Amino acid sequence: MNNTVLHELLSYIDFLKELGYFVSLSGFDNNFEPYTSKLLNYEIHLHSICFYLKQNPNTIDMCISNKKCLNNVTVNEPYYSCCYAGVEEYVIPIFFQDNCIMRINVSGYRDNLAKSKKFAERISKKCNNNFFKLYSELSPSPPSLNDVLRFINPLKYLIIELYKHCQILNEKGNKVSSTKQVYTDAIQYINENYAQQISCDSLSYALNYSTSYIQYVFKKEGNSTIKAQIIKTRLSRAKYLLLNSRISITDIAFACGFSDSNYFSTAFKSKYGISPKKYRTQSLTV
Repeated sequence: MNNTVLHELLSYIDFLKELGYFVSLSGFDNNFEPYTSKLLNYEIHLHSICFYLKQNPNTIDMCISNKKCLNNVTVNEPYYSCCYAGVEEYVIPIFFQDNCIMRINVSGYRDNLAKSKKFAERISKKCNNNFFKLYSELSPSPPSLNDVLRFINPLKYLIIELYKHCQILNEKGNKVSSTKQVYTDAIQYINENYAQQISCDSLSYALNYSTSYIQYVFKKEGNSTIKAQIIKTRLSRAKYLLLNSRISITDIAFACGFSDSNYFSTAFKSKYGISPKKYRTQSLTV
Protein backbone atom coordinates (compact mmCIF):
# COMPACT_ATOMS: atom_id res chain seq x y z
CA MET A 1 0.00 0.00 0.00
CA ASN A 2 2.73 2.45 1.03
CA ASN A 3 4.76 2.04 -2.17
CA THR A 4 1.64 2.51 -4.28
CA VAL A 5 0.72 5.77 -2.57
CA LEU A 6 4.31 7.03 -2.74
CA HIS A 7 4.52 6.14 -6.43
CA GLU A 8 1.23 7.88 -7.20
CA LEU A 9 2.26 10.94 -5.21
CA LEU A 10 5.59 11.35 -7.02
CA SER A 11 4.05 10.50 -10.40
CA TYR A 12 1.44 13.20 -9.93
CA ILE A 13 4.15 15.79 -9.22
CA ASP A 14 5.94 14.67 -12.41
CA PHE A 15 2.66 15.05 -14.28
CA LEU A 16 2.21 18.60 -12.99
CA LYS A 17 5.74 19.43 -14.11
CA GLU A 18 4.89 18.16 -17.59
CA LEU A 19 1.99 20.63 -17.57
CA GLY A 20 4.43 23.43 -16.77
CA TYR A 21 3.97 23.77 -13.02
CA PHE A 22 7.12 23.85 -10.88
CA VAL A 23 5.93 21.86 -7.87
CA SER A 24 8.25 20.92 -5.02
CA LEU A 25 7.92 19.67 -1.45
CA SER A 26 9.44 21.02 1.76
CA GLY A 27 9.14 21.02 5.53
CA PHE A 28 8.78 17.26 5.97
CA ASP A 29 7.42 16.05 9.29
CA ASN A 30 9.70 13.48 10.97
CA ASN A 31 6.98 10.85 10.68
CA PHE A 32 7.57 10.61 6.91
CA GLU A 33 10.56 8.39 7.51
CA PRO A 34 11.47 5.94 6.01
CA TYR A 35 10.39 7.74 2.81
CA THR A 36 12.10 11.06 3.38
CA SER A 37 15.14 10.18 1.26
CA LYS A 38 12.83 9.65 -1.74
CA LEU A 39 10.72 12.73 -1.02
CA LEU A 40 13.87 14.85 -0.84
CA ASN A 41 14.36 14.36 -4.57
CA TYR A 42 11.25 16.51 -4.99
CA GLU A 43 12.45 19.26 -2.67
CA ILE A 44 14.72 20.93 -5.21
CA HIS A 45 13.47 23.87 -7.26
CA LEU A 46 14.14 23.05 -10.89
CA HIS A 47 14.17 26.48 -12.56
CA SER A 48 17.25 27.40 -14.54
CA ILE A 49 17.76 30.41 -12.28
CA CYS A 50 17.87 28.15 -9.21
CA PHE A 51 20.48 25.91 -10.82
CA TYR A 52 22.52 29.00 -11.58
CA LEU A 53 22.28 30.35 -8.02
CA LYS A 54 23.33 27.00 -6.53
CA GLN A 55 26.35 26.89 -8.82
CA ASN A 56 27.39 30.45 -8.02
CA PRO A 57 29.76 30.43 -4.99
CA ASN A 58 28.46 33.88 -4.01
CA THR A 59 24.86 32.66 -3.61
CA ILE A 60 24.88 28.92 -2.79
CA ASP A 61 24.98 29.59 0.96
CA MET A 62 22.10 32.04 0.59
CA CYS A 63 19.98 29.32 -1.04
CA ILE A 64 20.60 26.96 1.88
CA SER A 65 20.03 29.70 4.46
CA ASN A 66 16.77 30.76 2.79
CA LYS A 67 15.46 27.19 2.94
CA LYS A 68 16.36 26.85 6.62
CA CYS A 69 14.59 30.10 7.42
CA LEU A 70 11.44 28.94 5.65
CA ASN A 71 11.52 25.65 7.55
CA ASN A 72 11.51 27.61 10.81
CA VAL A 73 8.53 29.78 9.85
CA THR A 74 5.04 28.79 11.02
CA VAL A 75 2.69 28.69 8.04
CA ASN A 76 -1.03 28.49 8.73
CA GLU A 77 -2.53 29.16 5.30
CA PRO A 78 -1.44 29.42 1.65
CA TYR A 79 0.43 32.55 0.69
CA TYR A 80 2.34 34.10 -2.21
CA SER A 81 5.86 35.40 -1.64
CA CYS A 82 9.40 35.26 -3.03
CA CYS A 83 12.83 33.99 -2.08
CA TYR A 84 15.94 36.09 -1.46
CA ALA A 85 16.59 36.22 -5.22
CA GLY A 86 13.11 37.41 -6.18
CA VAL A 87 11.76 34.07 -7.45
CA GLU A 88 8.06 34.13 -6.57
CA GLU A 89 6.02 31.15 -5.42
CA TYR A 90 2.91 29.90 -3.70
CA VAL A 91 3.50 28.10 -0.39
CA ILE A 92 0.69 25.75 0.61
CA PRO A 93 0.86 24.08 4.05
CA ILE A 94 -0.64 20.60 4.41
CA PHE A 95 -2.30 19.89 7.75
CA PHE A 96 -3.31 16.65 9.43
CA GLN A 97 -4.85 16.68 12.89
CA ASP A 98 -3.91 20.35 13.29
CA ASN A 99 -0.23 19.68 12.53
CA CYS A 100 1.57 21.03 9.47
CA ILE A 101 3.12 17.86 8.04
CA MET A 102 4.53 19.26 4.80
CA ARG A 103 4.51 22.28 2.49
CA ILE A 104 3.88 22.32 -1.25
CA ASN A 105 5.67 24.99 -3.25
CA VAL A 106 4.44 26.11 -6.67
CA SER A 107 7.11 28.44 -7.99
CA GLY A 108 8.67 29.97 -11.07
CA TYR A 109 7.16 33.46 -11.27
CA ARG A 110 8.40 37.06 -11.23
CA ASP A 111 7.46 40.75 -11.27
CA ASN A 112 4.25 40.49 -9.27
CA LEU A 113 5.67 41.71 -5.96
CA ALA A 114 7.53 44.96 -5.44
CA LYS A 115 10.03 43.27 -3.15
CA SER A 116 10.86 40.55 -5.67
CA LYS A 117 12.19 43.15 -8.10
CA LYS A 118 14.30 44.72 -5.35
CA PHE A 119 15.64 41.33 -4.27
CA ALA A 120 16.54 40.38 -7.85
CA GLU A 121 18.38 43.65 -8.42
CA ARG A 122 20.31 43.20 -5.18
CA ILE A 123 21.33 39.60 -5.95
CA SER A 124 22.29 40.49 -9.53
CA LYS A 125 25.28 42.37 -8.10
CA LYS A 126 26.65 39.03 -6.86
CA CYS A 127 26.17 37.40 -10.29
CA ASN A 128 27.14 37.86 -13.91
CA ASN A 129 24.87 38.80 -16.81
CA ASN A 130 23.36 35.32 -16.92
CA PHE A 131 21.29 36.09 -13.83
CA PHE A 132 18.83 38.46 -15.50
CA LYS A 133 18.82 36.35 -18.65
CA LEU A 134 17.63 33.35 -16.62
CA TYR A 135 15.42 35.47 -14.37
CA SER A 136 13.54 36.70 -17.45
CA GLU A 137 12.62 33.07 -18.25
CA LEU A 138 10.37 32.99 -15.17
CA SER A 139 6.69 33.56 -15.88
CA PRO A 140 5.23 37.01 -15.11
CA SER A 141 1.73 35.47 -15.00
CA PRO A 142 1.13 33.14 -12.04
CA PRO A 143 -2.17 31.25 -11.82
CA SER A 144 -4.68 32.38 -9.23
CA LEU A 145 -4.60 30.76 -5.81
CA ASN A 146 -7.97 29.12 -6.53
CA ASP A 147 -6.58 27.52 -9.70
CA VAL A 148 -3.47 26.36 -7.82
CA LEU A 149 -5.56 24.74 -5.09
CA ARG A 150 -7.64 22.90 -7.69
CA PHE A 151 -4.65 20.95 -9.01
CA ILE A 152 -2.88 20.76 -5.63
CA ASN A 153 -5.78 19.18 -3.71
CA PRO A 154 -5.25 15.66 -5.16
CA LEU A 155 -1.59 15.90 -4.13
CA LYS A 156 -2.67 17.02 -0.67
CA TYR A 157 -4.79 13.90 -0.17
CA LEU A 158 -1.96 11.62 -1.33
CA ILE A 159 0.44 13.28 1.12
CA ILE A 160 -2.00 12.81 3.98
CA GLU A 161 -2.58 9.17 3.02
CA LEU A 162 1.17 8.49 3.04
CA TYR A 163 1.51 10.27 6.37
CA LYS A 164 -1.25 8.17 7.95
CA HIS A 165 0.55 5.02 6.81
CA CYS A 166 3.78 6.29 8.36
CA GLN A 167 1.96 6.90 11.63
CA ILE A 168 0.79 3.29 11.66
CA LEU A 169 4.35 2.09 11.12
CA ASN A 170 5.58 4.24 14.00
CA GLU A 171 2.83 3.00 16.29
CA LYS A 172 3.92 -0.56 15.54
CA GLY A 173 7.41 0.29 16.68
CA ASN A 174 9.06 0.44 13.26
CA LYS A 175 11.49 3.14 14.29
CA VAL A 176 13.92 4.65 11.85
CA SER A 177 17.39 3.15 12.19
CA SER A 178 20.37 5.37 12.88
CA THR A 179 21.90 4.51 9.51
CA LYS A 180 18.64 5.42 7.72
CA GLN A 181 18.67 8.85 9.35
CA VAL A 182 22.31 9.42 8.40
CA TYR A 183 21.52 8.31 4.84
CA THR A 184 18.63 10.80 4.67
CA ASP A 185 20.90 13.60 5.93
CA ALA A 186 23.51 12.65 3.34
CA ILE A 187 20.99 12.68 0.48
CA GLN A 188 19.80 16.12 1.59
CA TYR A 189 23.39 17.39 1.67
CA ILE A 190 24.04 16.06 -1.84
CA ASN A 191 20.81 17.62 -3.13
CA GLU A 192 21.85 20.98 -1.70
CA ASN A 193 25.48 20.88 -2.84
CA TYR A 194 25.63 18.77 -6.02
CA ALA A 195 26.65 21.84 -8.05
CA GLN A 196 29.76 22.19 -5.89
CA GLN A 197 32.85 19.96 -5.89
CA ILE A 198 31.71 17.53 -3.19
CA SER A 199 33.32 14.19 -2.39
CA CYS A 200 33.11 11.35 0.09
CA ASP A 201 35.54 13.20 2.35
CA SER A 202 33.66 16.52 2.25
CA LEU A 203 30.34 14.76 2.81
CA SER A 204 31.75 12.85 5.79
CA TYR A 205 33.18 16.05 7.24
CA ALA A 206 29.88 17.93 6.82
CA LEU A 207 27.93 15.19 8.60
CA ASN A 208 30.62 14.67 11.26
CA TYR A 209 31.12 10.95 10.61
CA SER A 210 34.09 8.96 9.43
CA THR A 211 34.46 8.28 5.73
CA SER A 212 34.29 4.53 6.28
CA TYR A 213 31.01 4.85 8.21
CA ILE A 214 29.38 7.00 5.52
CA GLN A 215 30.46 4.49 2.89
CA TYR A 216 28.91 1.72 4.98
CA VAL A 217 25.65 3.70 5.32
CA PHE A 218 25.35 4.13 1.56
CA LYS A 219 26.01 0.47 0.93
CA LYS A 220 23.47 -0.60 3.57
CA GLU A 221 20.66 1.91 2.91
CA GLY A 222 21.12 2.85 -0.73
CA ASN A 223 22.95 -0.14 -2.20
CA SER A 224 25.21 2.40 -3.86
CA THR A 225 28.46 4.29 -3.46
CA ILE A 226 28.62 7.96 -2.55
CA LYS A 227 30.23 8.82 -5.88
CA ALA A 228 27.49 6.98 -7.77
CA GLN A 229 24.79 8.87 -5.86
CA ILE A 230 26.44 12.23 -6.57
CA ILE A 231 26.69 11.46 -10.29
CA LYS A 232 23.10 10.16 -10.35
CA THR A 233 21.85 13.38 -8.78
CA ARG A 234 23.85 15.57 -11.15
CA LEU A 235 22.71 13.66 -14.23
CA SER A 236 19.08 13.82 -13.12
CA ARG A 237 19.26 17.62 -12.80
CA ALA A 238 21.11 17.91 -16.11
CA LYS A 239 18.45 15.82 -17.86
CA TYR A 240 15.80 18.21 -16.65
CA LEU A 241 17.75 21.28 -17.80
CA LEU A 242 18.27 19.81 -21.25
CA LEU A 243 14.51 19.66 -21.70
CA ASN A 244 13.45 22.79 -19.89
CA SER A 245 16.05 25.45 -20.54
CA ARG A 246 17.99 27.11 -23.32
CA ILE A 247 21.27 26.82 -21.43
CA SER A 248 24.15 25.42 -23.50
CA ILE A 249 25.18 21.83 -22.83
CA THR A 250 28.57 22.99 -21.54
CA ASP A 251 26.95 25.41 -19.10
CA ILE A 252 24.53 22.69 -17.98
CA ALA A 253 27.49 20.43 -17.22
CA PHE A 254 29.12 23.10 -15.06
CA ALA A 255 25.81 24.10 -13.43
CA CYS A 256 25.31 20.49 -12.31
CA GLY A 257 28.75 20.10 -10.80
CA PHE A 258 30.72 18.50 -13.65
CA SER A 259 34.12 20.15 -14.07
CA ASP A 260 34.58 18.66 -17.54
CA SER A 261 31.90 18.81 -20.25
CA ASN A 262 33.39 15.80 -22.07
CA TYR A 263 33.15 13.69 -18.93
CA PHE A 264 29.57 14.90 -18.49
CA SER A 265 28.67 13.75 -22.01
CA THR A 266 30.31 10.36 -21.44
CA ALA A 267 28.53 9.88 -18.09
CA PHE A 268 25.19 10.99 -19.54
CA LYS A 269 25.44 8.56 -22.46
CA SER A 270 26.48 5.74 -20.14
CA LYS A 271 23.44 6.39 -17.93
CA TYR A 272 20.76 7.09 -20.55
CA GLY A 273 22.15 5.47 -23.70
CA ILE A 274 22.16 8.72 -25.67
CA SER A 275 24.33 11.83 -25.80
CA PRO A 276 23.07 15.06 -24.18
CA LYS A 277 22.89 16.74 -27.58
CA LYS A 278 20.81 13.97 -29.15
CA TYR A 279 18.59 13.73 -26.07
CA ARG A 280 17.76 17.43 -26.30
CA THR A 281 17.25 17.32 -30.08
CA GLN A 282 15.03 14.22 -30.06
CA SER A 283 12.93 15.52 -27.19
CA LEU A 284 12.29 18.80 -28.98
CA THR A 285 11.10 17.01 -32.11
CA VAL A 286 8.68 14.65 -30.34
